[in-house]
Amino acid sequence: MSKTEKKHAQTLLFDDFPSISKESWKKEVEKKIAKPGSYEDLIWTTEDGIAVEPFYTEEEARDFFTGKNPLPGEFPFVRGTGKKNNSWILTEEIKLIAPKDATRDALAAIKGGADSITFIPETEMKPEVIEALVKDIDPLQTSLNFALRADPEKVSELFISACSKKGIDTREIDGAVFFDPLSQMLAGGSSVTALEKNLEKIAETIGYLSDAAPGYAAFSVKSSTFKNSGATITQELAFTIAAAAEYLVMLRQRGVDADRACRHLVFSFSTGSSYFAEIAKLRAARALWANIAQQFSPDFLESTKMRIHCRTTTFNKTIYDSHVNILRTALEAMASVIGGTSSLTVEPFDAHYSEPDELSRRVARNIQLLIKNESHLGAVIDPGGGSYHIEKLTQSISQKSLELFQEIEKKGGYLECLKSGFIQKTIEDSRKKTLLDISRREKTLIGTNEFPNLLEKMSVHIRKAPPIEEKMNGSAPKVAPLAESRAAQGFERIRLLSEKHTEKTSEAPKVFLLHLSDSPQTVARSVFSMNFFGCGGFAVVDGAENPGVDEGVAAALRESPLAVVICGSDKDYEQLGEETIRKIKSGKVEIKAVVSGDGQSTREKLAQAGADDFIHAGSDVLDMLERYQEPLLSDEVEP
Repeated sequence: MSKTEKKHAQTLLFDDFPSISKESWKKEVEKKIAKPGSYEDLIWTTEDGIAVEPFYTEEEARDFFTGKNPLPGEFPFVRGTGKKNNSWILTEEIKLIAPKDATRDALAAIKGGADSITFIPETEMKPEVIEALVKDIDPLQTSLNFALRADPEKVSELFISACSKKGIDTREIDGAVFFDPLSQMLAGGSSVTALEKNLEKIAETIGYLSDAAPGYAAFSVKSSTFKNSGATITQELAFTIAAAAEYLVMLRQRGVDADRACRHLVFSFSTGSSYFAEIAKLRAARALWANIAQQFSPDFLESTKMRIHCRTTTFNKTIYDSHVNILRTALEAMASVIGGTSSLTVEPFDAHYSEPDELSRRVARNIQLLIKNESHLGAVIDPGGGSYHIEKLTQSISQKSLELFQEIEKKGGYLECLKSGFIQKTIEDSRKKTLLDISRREKTLIGTNEFPNLLEKMSVHIRKAPPIEEKMNGSAPKVAPLAESRAAQGFERIRLLSEKHTEKTSEAPKVFLLHLSDSPQTVARSVFSMNFFGCGGFAVVDGAENPGVDEGVAAALRESPLAVVICGSDKDYEQLGEETIRKIKSGKVEIKAVVSGDGQSTREKLAQAGADDFIHAGSDVLDMLERYQEPLLSDEVEP
């Protein structure tokens, strides 16, 4: 059969299936809803205000920028910058203190499957330090990167010199200097005057590397400062691209043309756990940057390609139940790869409370190896392409990020928005909302604000590192800082304080669950209450063996708890609630009487009887745990 005949046969086959409108599908969906309702009831909204429907059609998922579906490798690179596969570089971070130790760790990582090493210097970068690294590691086989806070031109020259001494053709090496002075300024580490000096250094580095190592990035724009401070996805994307555009403007003023600036720039994105949105974010990022970079009139279309490095976020990682971090980073790694990252770093699950050991590093590395060698996500060009949901999310994120980017430009650009505090306030507002949602458990961090392991103790495992302090040059003004932190820290602080109290007194802060009956509602409320107070490291004594008012109150008073949580059915509260509360208060007035449930029908009567609090699904858990713990402890513990 000829190609024409095959195409004709396929056309006839699809003609056998009638076209079905989206409205028809909606009606079918509504028939299958468990509870009577409309299609609109199934639509939910992201933190950026993007409405997400249960399904989409091809017509809704047409490309936002071009009106058509470009192929992989075609402008504006929504579907990736390559045309052959979706391969990426597996990168591992290693602290550089002693060259011998760093080299040993790097070689172990390479043997374990790493393609690239990012050194984080914690020592002076002298010629002998870099020469020691290059001596045993071949930069042509393994990309060597440096995450710097200063002197990109010095480190670049030392690295190229060390490679040349070894006889390596430096024009063939790739890698990056991760140096982002705008991010440092936002983090409170440098002044506006320091920024000017650093821009001169970046321009010098680009000029040097353009001849010596054209494939080596001279500076970076990282999104982690935004992401790890609570920014939403569209805020992260808009601010990151705005910072990159600001760099291009400032470098052009220093004689660096758009082609050289773009080709020596690497974007470092922080990937969170909103799986499909993170995939769409990287697709949107490439398209946005390609269109924005084009406005700087580069001579080559190749210069508008975005070079992306991804790193799993720290914002959602936890100290307690830390093995859950493995699941979080696995999801984030997959989203990064499907979104089309060029390189990826997966942070070890224990990095937030101790120095990662051989096991945690291996687990982090193997996440990528599994995705690459067993799931084969690198073998498929644009693995997210064709998903109408991802395509539509890409459009929506692109649109909202572009609108915010344009707002920044109208306000004078990224640097002016930093000086005015617009960016800081925008992120801080989002952060407050996220933390409130976590405090109320509307957003879940497993093992931290939901389903805690009551037996887990972490205070002995915490690594306390002194904060990094950077000296200011003169009295030049700084922009308002934006501090990075983790969403779980509020709960972790309370729980660590509880552990500290236990170490001092040999007794954990205690609450007692008083069961008024053995009804299913009572059991459900007791489980809820155990989970509620367990999130603060409180010892929870379950009084299920002594149900009823008299036996329950007697058992509770014997334990001398901070609080007695009354668990029962709505009917129990109507009949026994007031009596129970009065007997608790007459036994020991200082004991808090807490009712599990919102108690709408009996709340007023129970409050008049002496109920101190009501805990339910809408409660601010963090606030209540802090109030109950405050009388016990005055010391500060910062995880």
